[in-house]
Amino acid sequence: MRRVFFSWMLSLGMAALCACSSAPAKKADANPKTLTSSDSALIQKVVESKKETPKVEVDLEAAHEFFFLAKNMEMRGDQREADFFWKQAYKADPTSRYLGFGVAERLVIAGEDSLALVEAKKASRLKGKRTAAQYALLARLYVKAGEADSSRKYFVMGLDSSRYQDMALLYDYSLFLEAARDEKELVRVYDILLPKVNYISTLFQRQLSLLLDMGKDSAVVDLFGKAHEATGDKQMLLQKVRGLMAMKRFKEARAVVDTLTSAKPEDEEMTIMVLSSLPGDSAYAFARKKYFEDGVKTPAVLCFIGQYEYDIDMRDSAKVHLLQSVDKLQGQPKYANRAYLGLVNIFASEQNYAEAIKYAEKSDSVSNGDTRMLLASVYALADKYDKAFPLLDSLMKFWETWKPLPGVVDSVNLVQLQNEAQIKYLQVLDIYSRALIGEALDFEKDVRADSAKKARALDNRSRAEVMLEAFFAKDSSYNRVRLSMAMNLERLKRYDESFRHFDFLLKQKDFSPHEFASMLNYYGYSLIEINRSVAEVEKGYKLVLDALVIEKDGEAKDAYLDSKAWGLYRLGRFDEAYQAMQLIDNKKMSRDDVFWEHMASIQEALGLKKEARKSYKKLLKLNPKHPAALKFFGKKK
Repeated sequence: MRRVFFSWMLSLGMAALCACSSAPAKKADANPKTLTSSDSALIQKVVESKKETPKVEVDLEAAHEFFFLAKNMEMRGDQREADFFWKQAYKADPTSRYLGFGVAERLVIAGEDSLALVEAKKASRLKGKRTAAQYALLARLYVKAGEADSSRKYFVMGLDSSRYQDMALLYDYSLFLEAARDEKELVRVYDILLPKVNYISTLFQRQLSLLLDMGKDSAVVDLFGKAHEATGDKQMLLQKVRGLMAMKRFKEARAVVDTLTSAKPEDEEMTIMVLSSLPGDSAYAFARKKYFEDGVKTPAVLCFIGQYEYDIDMRDSAKVHLLQSVDKLQGQPKYANRAYLGLVNIFASEQNYAEAIKYAEKSDSVSNGDTRMLLASVYALADKYDKAFPLLDSLMKFWETWKPLPGVVDSVNLVQLQNEAQIKYLQVLDIYSRALIGEALDFEKDVRADSAKKARALDNRSRAEVMLEAFFAKDSSYNRVRLSMAMNLERLKRYDESFRHFDFLLKQKDFSPHEFASMLNYYGYSLIEINRSVAEVEKGYKLVLDALVIEKDGEAKDAYLDSKAWGLYRLGRFDEAYQAMQLIDNKKMSRDDVFWEHMASIQEALGLKKEARKSYKKLLKLNPKHPAALKFFGKKK
């Protein structure tokens, strides 16, 4: 009643004021001065000062009673009655910010979003404690109303108020940012949200996708690192190391791997990745540390150790470690194949061709045929030409006629694939020609070879020459192929062509000392053996001397001394020739018919008949049809 009375009195007062201001002016005021803007402002100020804000009636007792009734109804599950009492409580105390937002929340539950927004706005202007929940309600209502700027404002205020601890609000804000396509802010919010939800897969993948799209490589690496720290998931650490390696942050990757102390598959893969970035000796030392000291005892790491030992010619140790690892690498074809290849080379160098073939076949089975050329080579080394040649025929046909599937690759990739196919084709030509020459050499060394085998040997060398010339026509830069040509042409008695290649090769620098010495001896001995002129023999003799300088203490020294002695014999220096022969270890040459031919010829030239007879007898045991031996004993061929 007091409020009505006061309002009524205020209305009467204002009416009286208006009536006074509109009454007729007195005669004395017939010409009043005009009011200035300052006068108007002063009058307005006086009027405003006399105004009084109408008071709002508050019945706190009724508000409290209605509030408790509302809570009681909620506890009973009677939401309809609860909503009614909430409204009554707010009506009893319309100054309560808490009750105002409470009513707005219940309007949202009832699906009255527009009305809820009106009430929430009204409540937001009231005094009282400002909470994150209130800002969150406003933010969500503004989202539904399509007012993006207001939504963002209240989301930020709500998160600031909750110190970013309100996960539901964080998640809703992230959905809002997704709709607004604000990727930068979204990344920041996910960075806060992810640790709170233990890097749940869906959110993690979304954050990862955002960072990748934005090109934030370092942030991607950090994301994996944080996820590993939070979850202990080694896959996350593995991805971090992969990222570091891709970014060439090798020191950081090594620092991570240095902490690994288990033999889990992820530990193995991370260790192998880092090893590939280290120089040889450092990689070997690091691998040994991880395997023997840190507990990363996995077959792939041991395989790496064995591979490196093979590369630096620690053959015995390499063989042990590769054999220890190879059977444990089943199911890891990439690493198993590395062990197989190492063992193929080791056993082939030991001339244990049965084991070399075994591991070459295993390599072929796990590499989808990528090492089939190696398998063919090993078959040829083991004189299993019946297996080598069919493989080489199929490989030759495939790479000679290879064409990409139409429409599968673009022009740039097509050129690259064609170049790779050409390289494969040249490799087949090289291996096939060597296999043909190898079989021909076996026939030529066979003192019991019949005319058919001799004809086969000549045919093999002719076919090999065609292949080598085809290789040479495609690429003449491979000096080892040129060397094969030079040697094969010499056996085909095409000496001038052969010697031109040898003269070219003598000027090249891409042979090891051992290889170069071998080439010098081969060329020198060929000049000495065919004995076309004194000048050529002298040239050949000098080449052999150069080979001996390089290989003075090597395994080939005895063979080179034999070549030297034969050169001296051709030059008529028989005493010196015999002295050179005395330096050779006869036990090593006991099965070499060429050695006994040279020894007997030199002894015969010196008139040492008794010694010559013994040497020729040994020669006949090795080669019963040797013409020089038969002639010495006066026998017919």
